Amino acid sequence: MRIITLGPKGTFSHEAVLGYCQQAEVIFKPTVWDVFEGTASGEGELGMVPIENSITGSVGFTLDALLHFNLSIKAETVLPIKHNLAGWGEVNQIKVVYAHPQTHAQCTTFLRTRLCGVEIIETSSNAKSAEMLAQQTSPEHAAIVPTIAAQIYNLKLLVRNIQDSKFNVTRFVVIGQEDSPERTGRDKTSLVIYPVADRPGILCEMLEEFKIRNINLTKIESRPSGKLGDYIFYIDCEGHRQDQHLAEALQKIEAKAAFLKILGSYPKMC
Repeated sequence: MRIITLGPKGTFSHEAVLGYCQQAEVIFKPTVWDVFEGTASGEGELGMVPIENSITGSVGFTLDALLHFNLSIKAETVLPIKHNLAGWGEVNQIKVVYAHPQTHAQCTTFLRTRLCGVEIIETSSNAKSAEMLAQQTSPEHAAIVPTIAAQIYNLKLLVRNIQDSKFNVTRFVVIGQEDSPERTGRDKTSLVIYPVADRPGILCEMLEEFKIRNINLTKIESRPSGKLGDYIFYIDCEGHRQDQHLAEALQKIEAKAAFLKILGSYPKMC
């Protein structure tokens, strides 16, 4: 099976794909938009993209692409984000560290306490950090890398799990051209709502349709529609859209909305 994801090889996206389907033929793309385009064109049967991180929040590029492309969310998976310090010598020999800016920000406690004063060279990706270290032989150079990147580039791990938060996880969604799978009894549905008009209480009225049917919302987030002060809403709720109570709620909401798009119903992992 061909699965498209963010590259290059050795990224957390790469690790997430292999965790979802170990035998996958992985196709790498430079941007989220490119992953969606490749999946929509049939270059890969599926795509996998990050949608939410427990620390930094939602991935706006993914939310925007879900609205734009005619693709369905078919599954979700959750990956613990674990950063490791790789190098060729001992920790006390290190003077230069290669790190992606976001990775650097998530490992500040370790860097401040164990590597205070070292030079941080920012890279374009975690995989690039690993690649740059692989080109060095000096014990003064190190990099912060995922385990998969260390394996690909044959790096020596000096310290594992140096991230500030032990609860740092990223949620990925699997996208495809085909419709969502059948009900499992433990499902989640994702949708986008654009209200008919910006008037007091319109969002509350729509959300009330979930409440009166005892449907639990696991996420609600607003995104700019492209007009200043105008927003669309992304919602995740428990249940499958074929469940009677959820189907009724969606029908009522659609009557009150200018636009409603069901992104998919799929087995719930978180």
